[in-house]
Amino acid sequence: MNRARPGAALCRLAGILLLCLAWLPAQAQTDPWGTATKAGVEAFGKGELAAAERHFRKALALAESLAEDDPRRPVGNGNMGVLAYELGAFAEAERFHGRALEQRLKLYGGMHPAVAESLTLMGLAIREQGRFAEAAAAFGDSLVITRTLSSLDNPEIAIGHFRLAGALMMMGDLADAEPHYRESLALRRATRPGADAETANSIHMLGWVLREQGQLEEAEALFREAMAMREELFGPDHPGIASGYNNLAKIRQTQGRHAESEILFREALARAEKALGADDPDLAQVLRDYAALLSEMGRKDEAAKLEARAKAITGG
Repeated sequence: MNRARPGAALCRLAGILLLCLAWLPAQAQTDPWGTATKAGVEAFGKGELAAAERHFRKALALAESLAEDDPRRPVGNGNMGVLAYELGAFAEAERFHGRALEQRLKLYGGMHPAVAESLTLMGLAIREQGRFAEAAAAFGDSLVITRTLSSLDNPEIAIGHFRLAGALMMMGDLADAEPHYRESLALRRATRPGADAETANSIHMLGWVLREQGQLEEAEALFREAMAMREELFGPDHPGIASGYNNLAKIRQTQGRHAESEILFREALARAEKALGADDPDLAQVLRDYAALLSEMGRKDEAAKLEARAKAITGG
């Protein structure tokens, strides 16, 4: 597999691997397959991905010598899929998770948490390859299973709605994404009251979808709420606050309130420069959005300077 630096989701992915182990009987966790798998999970959790790959490949080879209906076979494929995803080998991750899904469907039928997990993980790998419609289908199927088998306080339901909304948004289906963002937010508010990072993300994304659909008043209220929550959680220099100012500026621009929009863009730019540094792609987006306002106001030379800065960051 191609190597990539371990990402921020490493701990969650390690938790998925441990969950996969929990679905197996105790005796299956103490044989050579179980020993290799546990060693792989431990290495993965430490970020030692080369060691994790050695252990997982050994476990998968052992699993493939077992009976067709042995549950260790899909766990082995699933673990390799999680590792491939973390390494950035998304097509390979898709293949492993696809095999695990086929095996789990034969073992458990359609309504089982292990099937939902494989659908989600396969959907994530597909999403990273830009195939958003297929990812949305996988996320939707996983969500149906999880909602059927779980109570609404299961955090995977809120996460499932959020993932599905994101895939729909990337397809341009904003009207279909909106109710899933609303449901995700409602569930997170109910189960995680008070300031919470995931709730703030849901608030912000719902605001973005509403702004794109022209529902400006509600979008503005949501952006301001997300900004306040992030400041409470992380302080005033969080990048999400700069993003919030940028979105507020675009709302004022849409409303034709250009002077107010410029004030907000300046605030967004100053905060983005402080929070992100001088060469971050998100800073380039703020520069381009601010340049669009200046161009609209007839200030072409100033707009060109901002565009040049953005191109210097992104290379085009």
